[in-house]
Amino acid sequence: MAQIKIYGDIESSSIFFINSTVDPKPMGTIEASLKSDEDRIVVKRTDRYESDGVTFRTIFRRMNPNRIQNREGQDLVGTLSYTTQEVVDYINGQANLSSGTSGGDGSGTDLTGLSMGFKLDATSTSIMLDNGLEFGVNTIKAVDNGDGLISIVSELGTLTHFTKLDHTLVTGQDGNTVSGGLNDVINYLNELFTVGAFESVVISDPYSTMVADVDGEDTTVSYVGYGLDPIGNDVYGSTSTNSQNGLLSNETINQAGEYFTFDIRVEGTIGFGLVHSQSSYDNGHWSGNSSYADPTRFGVDNSAHYGFQFSHWFHPTPNGSWTNYGANTGYSMRSGWSNFNGTDEQADWLAGNPIKVRVGIDSNSYITIDTLRDGSTWVPHARTSYPIVQGSEFRLGIKTNHTGARVFSLPKVHLLEEEAPTMTFRYIESPDGVYNYPLFATEEEANYYDEQNGGTGTSHTHTYADDPTNTTWYMPDTNGVMNGTSAPSADLTLGQPATYTEVTSLTNSDLAPPLFSASNITQEEGTNVNIQINPAGSNWSTSVSISPTTSGLVWDGYSMVQGTLADVGSDTTYTITVTRGNSYGSRTGTMTVTATDVAPVQTNDTPWTKALDFSGSSEHTKQVSNYSSKNPISMGFTGTTVSAHSSDISKTSDAIYSRPWATTMVFKSDGNNSNQHIWNYGEGAGTNDDNIYLRTDQFGALFFGWGRDSAKNEYLIASNLGSAAWYGVYIGYKGARYNSSNATATNLANTFDIKLMFYSGGSWIFNPNPNYGSQNTWTTTGARMDRAFGGNLTIGGRGSNRSFHGKVASMVVTTLKANQVMPTDNEITKMITDPIKWVNNFKVGNSYRRASFGSASSNFQINQTNSAEGTQVWLMGDGTLDSYANGMRNYIQIGDQNSTKMQLNSMVSNDIETVNITGLT
Repeated sequence: MAQIKIYGDIESSSIFFINSTVDPKPMGTIEASLKSDEDRIVVKRTDRYESDGVTFRTIFRRMNPNRIQNREGQDLVGTLSYTTQEVVDYINGQANLSSGTSGGDGSGTDLTGLSMGFKLDATSTSIMLDNGLEFGVNTIKAVDNGDGLISIVSELGTLTHFTKLDHTLVTGQDGNTVSGGLNDVINYLNELFTVGAFESVVISDPYSTMVADVDGEDTTVSYVGYGLDPIGNDVYGSTSTNSQNGLLSNETINQAGEYFTFDIRVEGTIGFGLVHSQSSYDNGHWSGNSSYADPTRFGVDNSAHYGFQFSHWFHPTPNGSWTNYGANTGYSMRSGWSNFNGTDEQADWLAGNPIKVRVGIDSNSYITIDTLRDGSTWVPHARTSYPIVQGSEFRLGIKTNHTGARVFSLPKVHLLEEEAPTMTFRYIESPDGVYNYPLFATEEEANYYDEQNGGTGTSHTHTYADDPTNTTWYMPDTNGVMNGTSAPSADLTLGQPATYTEVTSLTNSDLAPPLFSASNITQEEGTNVNIQINPAGSNWSTSVSISPTTSGLVWDGYSMVQGTLADVGSDTTYTITVTRGNSYGSRTGTMTVTATDVAPVQTNDTPWTKALDFSGSSEHTKQVSNYSSKNPISMGFTGTTVSAHSSDISKTSDAIYSRPWATTMVFKSDGNNSNQHIWNYGEGAGTNDDNIYLRTDQFGALFFGWGRDSAKNEYLIASNLGSAAWYGVYIGYKGARYNSSNATATNLANTFDIKLMFYSGGSWIFNPNPNYGSQNTWTTTGARMDRAFGGNLTIGGRGSNRSFHGKVASMVVTTLKANQVMPTDNEITKMITDPIKWVNNFKVGNSYRRASFGSASSNFQINQTNSAEGTQVWLMGDGTLDSYANGMRNYIQIGDQNSTKMQLNSMVSNDIETVNITGLT
């Protein structure tokens, strides 16, 4: 049996009985005394009476003093050498410690602004507080003193433990904040504090005795090695004169007073003793030599020692007791060893007649070997000098080194009846109006009840959703009630009245799911967030809403809110609302997530330290080759109508002459109000010359256009560009080409992706909407797109006219593949804000289309001619070989001077300027 810790606790004014079924009792209600007829202790309650109304109620009838420990876990008898009377005095001292100190002057500890958690322990005997204190159940209660705050006071006396506890700062059994108003929380706490007084019922068992069964029960045996069952009445002999033989009982003994008996006959070397069961050996209950104690070696190894914990041997000379073998042969010679000679039992043995032997555990836990003299008296021959280890379990073992020695009778085992356990009967009302009983805290109690009521000693377990302790209760398989309509009365149970204790259970309203509660969090924009909404194994329904909806977080429908916090222009708070529900009701809780706006740390691969400055006067750059194979915007000089994608207008055209492309530019306007082309591809300044371009007008509006001065399609990207800001423009073309009647605003909108970016709120963002007038519209339509045209790609003007006033830091031109999804916002962002990283992340190693080809090639590479024909990246001075003399080299093939280099015209060396672009440099 387990040791019991008994100690008093001043803070909780309780005395505790840890590792027993007795719950804590109020200080001053316990009295211990010596049992009158044996060295045991009786413990009674002085505040409860038996049915006669006079006798104090007994909670321990025969407490063994060897089982009692103090608070530190020290055995009072075994370690501290207490006498039984000193143990009694210790218990009475602990039951009467001076209480009333927890509140100092009795007014209690002030908890203003502090949180407090309350929880029942696993045995439902203690109320644990998260400040480290604990109280016995039924010893405290929660009250409202009229100030709208909670006080925790003693149940029986006038002691106040705590005051001014805010009901919104109370957490309960599940660790969550207790929901509801002041009275709701007080009711919850008092339900948690109130557990029925666990009264112990000792079942009277007329068969329980400290005297083993005198008649005994026949064993079943196993034979080992050369051991066998010989012909005739004998049950054991051996064909060998060594120790590789044996008889083992399959039954075991494990208590003081239990033993085996058997008969031997015929003079010869024979030994008998106790052999550990395998579990006893594996659990370390042996003493001495571990190899000798190993039961697997009994009768296998050729030594009398192997397998025995202790054995005693008879020899032909001196015709009786001679020696001991086993793991620990420490022994005490007893009277039978020296006075066996000349007795009738020796004479019978020498004559081949049976004599009776007893091998067992005496009342003091020593192994002893005895023989029966004169048919009535057991005389001990040898006894171990040491007691066996607690938890030991033994089989009977017999060996012989003589082919004539015999075991005459089948051994019997003489066992004690198992001591009846202390029974604590419980019932639960779960759900409301349905009663389940009897319930026990231990399997031992339930199995005992089952066996005594006609069962086979079996039970099953229950846990209840409305049991706040989530305890596993045991119910016997026989006579259990699982759908009773009323609580059990004091029934006659196994011949004695049983007082049933109710297991505290929550009401239906308490069974609504726990309120969701979590600490508010603040994280930087772009942070990955994982918030657990439901614990594993939860069985309630849950709905989640997040407001505003732009947070970037999503509810997975099961247990988590996850995602990446959206980039924000200023600190933004999002509210997560969680509603949990079941058949008993629903509860709604909230938390907030605040995304903070953070200026990004620049990690661009592109330096952004240089730009070309254009100041009119025909200053411009021109790509040195105007071959269609060198310029993606030339579309291979094809002239034909091209249809949009046959089934998905979000993709580039899948028609045979589809030649899609994309271009970006980062620039800054000086604000000169005139018609200026920032870049231009086409035939020139004639009225009927075809061009594709990006321009500003005299009002500072920004347009993308395709066509002639006399007839063009133009898209208003933004109005009123400022002169202080840098802008990034993306034009993505899907490859469709229309005649004049089909060049409608709808078709054009489906053919081009056009985006504007600029720095705002700590990062470069896409144009959100206001601030730039009535942009994002096709202001002029109906111009033909199906004419073939060539010409030059220029930056800073349309050739030498419509010269731009401002700075250009980069331009990217690239082919797109036919029948493909257009670039994502992520790719577009990189193409504008970090062209070098865009090349490495989205181009290198992937398939691509050369400028005048319809189909794709594979394996885009830097410094490869074909790749450079399909993509040009000009960094306007940040390129390795960029200079006034070298021109602006294509980053894809910086050594190329004849095809994709940008040549500077009408410009001077200091037009390559050092710049700092906010958010990029």
